[in-house]
Amino acid sequence: MSDQDTELIYLVEISRPGRTQELWWRVGNVGTPAQTSAALAELARRVCRDLLSPEPGRCDRARCCWYHCRVSWPDGVVLDETEGRVQAFLLAVELWRVSAIAGSARKEVGG
Repeated sequence: MSDQDTELIYLVEISRPGRTQELWWRVGNVGTPAQTSAALAELARRVCRDLLSPEPGRCDRARCCWYHCRVSWPDGVVLDETEGRVQAFLLAVELWRVSAIAGSARKEVGG
């Protein structure tokens, strides 16, 4: 098995809360399961820090974002994919969920 066979491809797209047509973040890359997991966990932290407003007068946390996340093997087999509207305060939880899946991913040989 080559190194490429043990790498994952990921793409994450997130809109601004309440503005589902306005892209806030888009990232895609290739990495080992551990690297992919770390990147997705870092994005979850960024969501908490930058996207969710700490201002009491704003209600961004409850507003919906459009979210798409796809993690796959180079041969096209999808490990996990989610697309649709999600409340902004749940984005970090969703990214940590996918991070855990990516971090424990193992490619089956000969299956």
